[in-house]
Amino acid sequence: MSLVRRIARPLLAAPFVYEGVRTALRPEREIDVFPQAFEAADSAIAKSAAPGFVDVRAVVRASGVVAAAAGIAYATNRCPRVAAAALLATTSVGWAGRKRVWELRGEELSQEIQSILTDAGLLGGVLLAVVDRDGRPSLGYRAEKFVERSQKKAAAAQRELDKKKGAVEKSAKDAVKTAQSQLAGERR
Repeated sequence: MSLVRRIARPLLAAPFVYEGVRTALRPEREIDVFPQAFEAADSAIAKSAAPGFVDVRAVVRASGVVAAAAGIAYATNRCPRVAAAALLATTSVGWAGRKRVWELRGEELSQEIQSILTDAGLLGGVLLAVVDRDGRPSLGYRAEKFVERSQKKAAAAQRELDKKKGAVEKSAKDAVKTAQSQLAGERR
């Protein structure tokens, strides 16, 4: 891993770890943004076959734990693409939902817009992290090259078999001619 990645990954992961821990410790912060939506989700969970201890708070806490764990995994270079995808999935919706721009005016509005743009920049960094292969070729490329190598090996093996087949056929023809000449010599 390059020096830039060693420095950049923890820096990019830090806000996600922080938000994940805050969400895991205080899920009400997320729930208070859209209480009607969370109440509807809570009633739907209650009506489902989910265990009794599963409610919206537990789901939000779990989301925070996943975000924090994915941030730590990304920062420490453990499955970085998967960790970045988990960060993207767990935090983008929560961050977008907390922004109540329509209720703000003046300096608060400009600060909130700056915060939104900062969060958007972080999400853009995570999008780049999802597709960053750390200098290694993609799985599709490796599969394509594997197929090409296999086809070349199969073609070479086929050519070798054709050569052997030709040699065997020649040997068989020679043996038939020899046998025919010997039979012709015995008949005389």
